[in-house]
Amino acid sequence: MSRTGARVLLVRFGSIGNALVAVPAIRALRRAWPQAHLSLLADPMTRELYQGCPYLDEIILYDWKGAHRFGHGYFRLVAELRRRKFTHSIHFRRYLRSELLGLFSGARERVGFKTGSRWQWLTRPVPYGEGESVIEQNLNLVRALEIEARDHRLECWPTDSAAVGRVFGQLGNGPGPVVVLHPAGATQRGHLWPHYGMLAQKLMQKRQAKVIMIGAVAEAAEVERQAVAAAGPVGRAVGLPIREVAELIRRADLFVGTDSGPAHLADAVGTPGVILYAPHRGLQAQIRKWKPEGGHFLALLPRLDCAECGEHPCPRPRQQECAASIPIEEALAAAEKLLAETKTPRGGSK
Repeated sequence: MSRTGARVLLVRFGSIGNALVAVPAIRALRRAWPQAHLSLLADPMTRELYQGCPYLDEIILYDWKGAHRFGHGYFRLVAELRRRKFTHSIHFRRYLRSELLGLFSGARERVGFKTGSRWQWLTRPVPYGEGESVIEQNLNLVRALEIEARDHRLECWPTDSAAVGRVFGQLGNGPGPVVVLHPAGATQRGHLWPHYGMLAQKLMQKRQAKVIMIGAVAEAAEVERQAVAAAGPVGRAVGLPIREVAELIRRADLFVGTDSGPAHLADAVGTPGVILYAPHRGLQAQIRKWKPEGGHFLALLPRLDCAECGEHPCPRPRQQECAASIPIEEALAAAEKLLAETKTPRGGSK
């Protein structure tokens, strides 16, 4: 079915991972409705990540923490949405804020996830399954519009820059593989795996690896601490724009890091990865929901299961102890396994 006159408002704001897992549904919608006008309403981070996306006709900025906070700026945005005369809105998160924008936009068909709230402004509520693949659930949103949607592949659109070139320039021209490590993570501050520096050291010794450690500006101290612990020539890339981070990962042979945005970037650009999960309740459901699909990602879990632990809420020393329970040897073996499966090392020159 082709909806030639459809004008669709796609509402997506949140983290890097949340932004990326909406791509398969948007791609399916574009393929099914090639003549429709697709507009993405996005916060500044999501707008940056989606620059270059071939499935969209436009990206509308929703700066909900700044210019479009409730007040004059918010109502100017609503007026801008109404001028576009949307026929449909699709909401990728269970936020009242998102649903209200769909309602105020004037879209008559509003698709989103059903919640337990008595207040919902959707015309097509879709059941939400806790612990199920978030990509599959997003595809269910477009299936509610009678669209066939099966392709789970993530995509993003990296961009090169002088800054990316300078990072690779720190590494030299040796034959070893390029490994990107992300030793931090916004959701795991209290229970980060503490051995990234040691892992980097072992990869440099055993595989002549060229190591780059990445992180946001807020993660700079942890990146530097782990880089110093590596006791070798480690490249640092802190605070780069998201699409430049994606380019670093795209040109690498391996990604190793926490369950956070860069891990999803690695999935989107096709770089194999090792994900070290932090201990927390509901971990297995979290993995089912968020772990990249396919055989090119390995998940390493802490030895202690929060569900079997009586200490709740968990004190900080206990969190750190549990996070450290993944042996360095296990992480090294997983990294070497994936590197061995890479037939031709990329060496930073993809």
